[in-house]
This record gives sequence, structure tokens and C-alpha cells, in this order.
Amino acid sequence: MTSQIETDRIPKRRSFFQSIWDVGVMTSLVILAFTAQNGNSGQQNGSSPARPVNATQVARYPEDFIGKAVTIRSKPAQRIEANTFTLRDGRFSQQEPLLVVNASGIPFNLPTRDVEVQVTGQVQDFVISDIERAYNLNLNDNLYRSYTRKPVLIAQSIALAPQANQVAQTPQLYYGKTVAVTGEVENIKSDVLMKLQKDQMINGKDLPVLLTSPKATLNKGQKVAVVGEVRPFVASEIEQKYNLLWDSKVRQQLEAEYKNAPVLIAKAVYP
Repeated sequence: MTSQIETDRIPKRRSFFQSIWDVGVMTSLVILAFTAQNGNSGQQNGSSPARPVNATQVARYPEDFIGKAVTIRSKPAQRIEANTFTLRDGRFSQQEPLLVVNASGIPFNLPTRDVEVQVTGQVQDFVISDIERAYNLNLNDNLYRSYTRKPVLIAQSIALAPQANQVAQTPQLYYGKTVAVTGEVENIKSDVLMKLQKDQMINGKDLPVLLTSPKATLNKGQKVAVVGEVRPFVASEIEQKYNLLWDSKVRQQLEAEYKNAPVLIAKAVYP
């Protein structure tokens, strides 16, 4: 079902509870989008989807999450080894960091800037011998003494999860990568193009989004999640890779406005 947000009267300030609701909605949207885009790689239990939570909840109340599939959107705190790192909610949080083991089989480089990552996997008790055996890893015992018998997130899916304005401002950090971006629809330019921004109340650069399949009914100001690839706009390359065939007028308009500019090629859009 498509939800519509009225844009005629946008309050200048949002209540604390409305902000919390918005965060929950956006997190759920991007989890749905990325899980669907990645198929089974984002699902730990075939009968139930990954539950959206934050790192603090898992670290503080592990008994509620052991054995369950979750998705966490948070900032990476520290790289420990090639396949392990920690998550912490907020730079100045007093929460204990949550250990993540990358069991996806795909190397993942942590972002160097203030960018979130989205991790989907199963929460387990950290027993280093069990983890090494189950996931064919060779970990340095001395680095994990403080994590023994604490919760660990065994990641099956990891992705960069920047805001729309972060991609627009520093696109070179994301070129060629699949990202999970949330934002508000700022402008619907045509059937093949819309613009996404972090929040209508926050100034920042818009991110052009190219739609590779018929779009759902979208409205200005609507919150959406977009999964796709960031790349500079080169019409011939995009048409070839995504099997697109724009008519000459559309192609000329896109090239005139966006040639070599960063765009997000949408593989999935979820209202």
C-alpha cells in the first residue's frame, strides 16, 4: 500500500516521538528493500524476516536476541580483524560495542567517514572456538577476550547505508557500489527520474535517482528506500548495463542535465 504525505503544511519542528517514529519507519523500509534485493542472503530464518533493532538493544539485552535474525543500521566503531568489526550507536555512546563477524563470504571495507552500515544476520553467544569452526575462520584469541560469552552478530549481508545528501556530496566514495539509501522524494522529474533528499527540512544536495523499471506511485515528500548502484551518468554505459532504451528526447534531456554527474541507478524502490 502506498502512503502519501501531505506537503502543503510541513511543521517547522517535529516532536521527539514523531522523530522516533520516522526513524523506525525509514529503518524498516530500507531493511525490506535490501533484504528483497539480496534474496536469501539477507535472511537467517526462512520463516521470518530479520527484525530491525539497534546495536544498543542487542548489547544490553542479549537474552532477547540470541538465536534470532536481526538487521542493525549503525555506525562502525572499530575494525578488529579482516572479518570482524564493532558497531556502536552514536559516537559518544557509553554502550558496549557489539561485535560483528562477517560470514557473508564477501570482503567489506568499513566506511572512512560518518556513514552508517546495515548488517543483517543472526545473534549468537560469542564462543571463539565455535565461531571459528562454524565459519572457517582463524581469529586471534587475544583480541577477543573482552567479547567472550557476549552477543555477536554473524553477518550474512553488509551494505553501506548513507543518507542521500552524503552520496550527492561525496559520490566518489560510493561509485560502483550497491548502497541502501533512505530519504524523501524531493522532485519527480519524469517516468525515469526522481530526486531524493535526506529531509525536506534540512538543506543539502539532492541525489538524482534513475528508475530502471516502472515506478510505484510516489509523491513529493514521501519517505522511500532505494537500493541501487551509484555511478557517474554516462548514458551509453547505463543503457547497456541495465538493458535500457531511452528515446532520443529523453536521452538528450538526461545528458544535458546530468552528464558525468553522480546518479543512483535504482534496482528497487520501496514506498
